[in-house]
Amino acid sequence: MSVYVGKNVGVVITKQTEGDMGAYIAQEVTFEPRIDVEAVDALGSDTVQYWAGGLKTYQGTLREMFKVGQDGKKQLERTPALQSGFEEYTVKLSWDGGTGNKITVELTGCIFPEVTVNARKNEPSTITARFRAKSATVSIA
Repeated sequence: MSVYVGKNVGVVITKQTEGDMGAYIAQEVTFEPRIDVEAVDALGSDTVQYWAGGLKTYQGTLREMFKVGQDGKKQLERTPALQSGFEEYTVKLSWDGGTGNKITVELTGCIFPEVTVNARKNEPSTITARFRAKSATVSIA
C-alpha cells in the first residue's frame, strides 16, 4: 500500500546535527511500509523449506522542483552527497493534515539508493530521490 503524502511537505535531512544535510519543501512525497518475504532453504538444498517475513522497511520518493540560480546549485551539491555510498541519514517529513493537525514522520536509518534529475521538454525539471528507511515514527500534533 503506497501512501501519497501530498504536496508541499517539509523535508529535513540530518546526518549528525539537525538539518545539516539541508531542509527544503518537497513538491511530492510517497511513502510505503513494506515487509520483504524471504525463502529459507536447507543448507545445500534448492528447495524452499519455509517462507519467512523478513526485514520491515519503509520506502518512498521525495520529489522537488529544480530551481535556477543559487538554490539550484545547492540542490545539485546536495544530490551527489546523498548517494556517495550508503550512509544512513535521519529524514523528518512534516505537513498539514488538512484539519489543522501537523503530521510529522521521522525516518531513521534512511539511505538514498537512487537520485535522478528529470528534464523533460517543455516541463519543469524535477529531482527525485528514492529512499529506504529501517524505522519510522509518526506523531500528530
